[in-house]
Amino acid sequence: MNLSGKKLLVLGGTSASFNVVNEAKKLGVHVIIVDREPEDVGVSKKYADEVFRIDTANIPELMRLIRERHIDGVFCGPSEFNIRNMIKLCEASGLHCYTTMDMWNKCANKDVFTEYCRRYDVDVPFEYDIHEGMTEAELDIIDYPIIIKPVDGCSSIGISVCRNRDEVMPAFQKAMDASTCKRIIAEKFIENGGEVFGARYLVQDGDAYPYLLIDTYVADPVTKKSLISAFTYTPSKYSEYYLENMDMKVRAMIKGMGIRHGTVFFQALPYKGRICFHEMGYRLSGGMIFKLTEPLMGINDMRMMIRAALGDAYITSEEASQIDLHCGGRVGAQLMIPLNEGVIGSIEGLEESKTLPTVTDFLQYHDIGSVITKDMIGTLQQHFGRFTIIADCEKEVLETVNKINDILIIIDEKGNRQNCMLFDTKRTIANQGC
Repeated sequence: MNLSGKKLLVLGGTSASFNVVNEAKKLGVHVIIVDREPEDVGVSKKYADEVFRIDTANIPELMRLIRERHIDGVFCGPSEFNIRNMIKLCEASGLHCYTTMDMWNKCANKDVFTEYCRRYDVDVPFEYDIHEGMTEAELDIIDYPIIIKPVDGCSSIGISVCRNRDEVMPAFQKAMDASTCKRIIAEKFIENGGEVFGARYLVQDGDAYPYLLIDTYVADPVTKKSLISAFTYTPSKYSEYYLENMDMKVRAMIKGMGIRHGTVFFQALPYKGRICFHEMGYRLSGGMIFKLTEPLMGINDMRMMIRAALGDAYITSEEASQIDLHCGGRVGAQLMIPLNEGVIGSIEGLEESKTLPTVTDFLQYHDIGSVITKDMIGTLQQHFGRFTIIADCEKEVLETVNKINDILIIIDEKGNRQNCMLFDTKRTIANQGC
């Protein structure tokens, strides 16, 4: 389908929608942005063709805009708030959406996800029943550490790791406060050095295609205060095990859940020869993973989702044939820059870091004057930005990471280095020579 001139309504004008706007424009699409902020607030708005100040939750007003502007499709970035609004708006207007509200709620609920994993023989961590009024005896029999999180949470909000009984009830309350449905899940926290395995699938007419297997390392594996990603690498060193032992089970689970179209990702914890699944997402990732897959194999899931929103096929047979989980012998990575609390006073070495030979992209979330609050620590809002690195071998990637660690210096208004949580490349095992 020729999408040139088609009109796409994008919900939200912040940095979360920047790449949506950019990718849609590459397809020749006319982009209209709406949100409740003034037209000059929001980095994405200056790249759109039209901007309207309408709350993204105001479905009747957005319906009026769709009729008046003859809009062909609706989409948004990874914001779960706007995804829900998008689903409601598409259901009300008859425009195409890759999911339904029932399916979205099913996939977003960690209890439901865990039950499907068990049904399809996919390993999950051991669970605990944490509730109000627990006795000391009940708390004492728990095998610590455990992780407590809201069943409907996102962006790492409301998550805590408890190393003893005194930390359980405060963590329980924190997760409850972050949960809309007021339910939490508590699992055995797997001590594996802060490593997370990720598997991503494209789904077309119920058939799932794995297109990326990645290893991710959390920022703070010691104190567990920042369980956000610090470094992501592909291909995963667990690829062979996963494809032989788990891939077909996960494909069957995706079909069994009733997922028909879109992109799905899973997060799991490698531990003692097993890979234990603990979370899934039915959306594009906040990390804009297409910035890895497009240069490595020509796969751009964001462009696919935009096409589908405008009524085109989600994934073509030609695109499916391009998937290469071994990335043609090359490697890709993303380096995140977590910050400590404080106000950003100065940024040094950013331009030099962005021009390193293997750096292909940088997405910036904060600038001078931005405030990193205590509440942001341990959530994705703690990140200053995200570098994408494409190289011929792991050695080149790790050399680039070490250079960025040396070059990029962010100082807060008190004169302290704010990006001091540097990723230690020794946490990875280099297994590909140049």
